[in-house]
Amino acid sequence: MKAKQEAQRQVQELRKQGLSYRDIMQCVPVSKSSVSLWCRTVSLSQAQRQALQQRKFEAGQRGLAIITRLQESGQLVRRHPSRYHVNGQSHDDPQQIEQVRNLYNKDRLSVREVAVRMGVTFWRVYQLMRQHNIPRRRGSEQNYATYKTKPQFQVKSPLTPAEEQLRVAGTMLYWAEGRKAGHFVDFTNSDPRLIVLFLAFLRRICGVAESRLRIHVYAYADQDIEQLKRFWSQTTRVPLEQFTKPFVRQLTPNIRGRKMSWGLAHVRYSDTRLLHLILQWGEEFAKSWAGAGVVNRIGL
Repeated sequence: MKAKQEAQRQVQELRKQGLSYRDIMQCVPVSKSSVSLWCRTVSLSQAQRQALQQRKFEAGQRGLAIITRLQESGQLVRRHPSRYHVNGQSHDDPQQIEQVRNLYNKDRLSVREVAVRMGVTFWRVYQLMRQHNIPRRRGSEQNYATYKTKPQFQVKSPLTPAEEQLRVAGTMLYWAEGRKAGHFVDFTNSDPRLIVLFLAFLRRICGVAESRLRIHVYAYADQDIEQLKRFWSQTTRVPLEQFTKPFVRQLTPNIRGRKMSWGLAHVRYSDTRLLHLILQWGEEFAKSWAGAGVVNRIGL
């Protein structure tokens, strides 16, 4: 039960950042129906909705370009008819059934990818699978099959001596100020210089996709939130459309004299594999410099 509640919390937090259901399923291994159910109460800003609509439109254009390219190369051939008749009765084409089975089970394509490859509709493939007992994969299995060959970052290699220094600096910064649990990278600091340094690490060493960077601002109630967002947008070179809803803390007598001038900035990037990679680098550096015995004793 606790694992399910944690997954629900992570899904809702990612949705608040403006991520699509597909992006969320990449970070948290749950089905689309669960994501849809848990996100019903999450409201998106107008900018976030427009960004998702634009991505949907661009995906449609890319899909159309793929179909056109496959048709021109002769790889996409519509089979007519897909059914044949014997003694007045209609039957599905056995070759088409076997093709669906091979593409889905052996080649690990999604139902939509099978439909594109065969030149038929999604619902035709789905109908064949239901009628001929071709079981569908579970949500987590489908997520793995869909995303295992589509990395969302590209680590640079080989590195120059200066870039290796940046890799070490960025990794150790994250070990000191980054979130270790969860399914996404989350680095937090109030010093603009450290934020810029960590972003240089993500961009130059990890090769992240700019469109998937998110900035979350933590501020106080008496600060100008829009001014803070503009400041961090200029500092990070991340557009305001990729900023999530800021957290505004109410003032109390205990914090009036120790506020952060520019608030606190979170640099977030939703990719479980990148998080694990950065933590793995940190463990390697710690064992190299502090010794494996020290690292093991303190539980790193």
